[in-house]
Amino acid sequence: MARRGALVRNLGERHQRSEPFEILTRPQRSLPARLVGLAIRLRAELFVALVALLAWAWLSERMPTGLIGLLAGLVLLVAGIWPTLRRYVVRRGYAVMTRHRLRAVFVERRIMNYSGNVPVLLWSRPTPVGERVWVLLRAGIDAGDIEHNLSHVASTCWASGARLTAHRKVTALVMLDVVRRDPLTGRPVTSPHGQAVPVPVRLHAVPEFGGGRSA
Repeated sequence: MARRGALVRNLGERHQRSEPFEILTRPQRSLPARLVGLAIRLRAELFVALVALLAWAWLSERMPTGLIGLLAGLVLLVAGIWPTLRRYVVRRGYAVMTRHRLRAVFVERRIMNYSGNVPVLLWSRPTPVGERVWVLLRAGIDAGDIEHNLSHVASTCWASGARLTAHRKVTALVMLDVVRRDPLTGRPVTSPHGQAVPVPVRLHAVPEFGGGRSA
């Protein structure tokens, strides 16, 4: 009771001094709804785990356990040695990681509406320069809310920069590009002095993204 009274007095004093303060609320969700949301966010990891378990169960009926472990180690070795397969796995892993990091920066930078809902991360995939994420903006959020935090997006995703592209007709749908490499050389974007060069960030519309003809 004493702590609650002190908190009320503190808020009253801040109100008298006209100091702004922020009150955030989160929607009350049932446990099944929260589990469904978690499963959607972890869909890539759950899919890989499910495939691995099914493959293990199928192989366990046809060969000894030691041979299965040897085969699994051989698959991992090939994935690490073969350059094409290694790049595919690494870039897909970065795409999944970027989606999780974006949600973290949305929460930390308060890119959410007054109900406490962050934008929906629909899909992510590798690109020649990094990763591209399709983002659906909820009611109460616009593209400018993300545009003002692109530097935080880049730092949170351990990237050189970030770009935002709005849909030509549906402004609630945006593409967020995380830039890691120079598109010409495939190397990290750096200056002659070895320092990372920030990629210009701006909000613009791309006609071909909306299904129109490209220039």
